[in-house]
Amino acid sequence: MGVNGIGNGCLAAGYEARRTERNVAGKSYAKQAAEAAHTATLHGAEEGTGDIMVSTWADVVSGSSMSVYKPQDFDAANPVYKVRTWDRSGNVTEQMVDVSKVDPKNCDTAEMYAYTAHLKESGKGSFEDTVLKAAVAKAVKNAEQKSAGTWSFSEKTDWVKIVRDIMQSEYRYGDLKGYAEWGKFLGFLER
Repeated sequence: MGVNGIGNGCLAAGYEARRTERNVAGKSYAKQAAEAAHTATLHGAEEGTGDIMVSTWADVVSGSSMSVYKPQDFDAANPVYKVRTWDRSGNVTEQMVDVSKVDPKNCDTAEMYAYTAHLKESGKGSFEDTVLKAAVAKAVKNAEQKSAGTWSFSEKTDWVKIVRDIMQSEYRYGDLKGYAEWGKFLGFLER
């Protein structure tokens, strides 16, 4: 398991933990994250499958995790990734994601994570410019929801809108470097 995957899973928790004013079922997000941390499992490579793990995340609040793999028969000319999602109870779902068909204006979390992992794997962007930005965008979306931790991995989301909202905040607060960095990610999504 790569350090990138670990850092990515922890980033979402770190971002949200600062939002202690958020109150969910009588608990702050930080308290919820601390209580849930012991139940989050970061899944990784699976021996004997021939699949190569390229990225992995853990969401400490929901207790879920997601991993993106290049399947054994991966073809760079027709990139299709395997995405496995585990819920808090360890139940796993699997989907194949053809990144050439991903629409960042209307895709679920598994599709977005496969898409950004592909950007990184194909050398189009660094980990920070792609995979990490997707994790932060998800954390921002989580923070906007009334009940933190209710993120649905299968919910279709307009990731372009989320990124534009983040950029607007960066600009409003005078963080022009952050604004430009998010602009680079937006360029990947608006291809």
